[in-house]
Amino acid sequence: MRLWLEFFGFYVALPALLLAVRLFHFTVPVLPVLWLAACPAARYLVARQGWGAKELLGFALTRSQAWRLALRLAVAAALLTGGILLVAPAQVFELPRRHPQLWGFVMVLYPLLSVYPQGLLYRGLFYARYARLFGTERRAWLAGAVVFSLAHLVFANVWAVALTFAGGLLINRTYRQTGSLMASDLEHAVYGQLVFTCGWGRFLYHGTLRLLEGLSR
Repeated sequence: MRLWLEFFGFYVALPALLLAVRLFHFTVPVLPVLWLAACPAARYLVARQGWGAKELLGFALTRSQAWRLALRLAVAAALLTGGILLVAPAQVFELPRRHPQLWGFVMVLYPLLSVYPQGLLYRGLFYARYARLFGTERRAWLAGAVVFSLAHLVFANVWAVALTFAGGLLINRTYRQTGSLMASDLEHAVYGQLVFTCGWGRFLYHGTLRLLEGLSR
């Protein structure tokens, strides 16, 4: 019961609270909240799960896994580009076309500022502490994708939730197949870079983008 309460509070109630704050037109400091949550998660993984540099920073990907990852990324690039052409054609490649300096900042810093702490929370901590609640690997995989998408409720649009649910399914599978946080973070980072490059960034107007806007001015 304690684990269920923890899980619900952290992965469901907190995103719902952030959405409510956003709907009342208050600024939501997404990145500080993300890092405030990721720091104790990292401490738990190190102190209670025995994680070290290998688990936190090690990269593991076989040649066949790398080829499959490259194929998924190519398909994702095509689908994201085709999708934005259908949904909002005026936004296609909006960020690199109109704000190339900001786009460059996002490509470099988004993985560090946003992807890594999300990896700790939604893959490392989730599978180390909460996946057992769901009984089977398949149910845990689906639950992990759901809570990853709920983390994006703060953007208050259905596209953010839908895109991150699909991405969560793929990223979580990579994490479980490779056992490597950094391999799944690489996939996560490239999906995010594709989203911002293709034109979906308006639907996932991330704290990272807000921060880098100020740096690029």
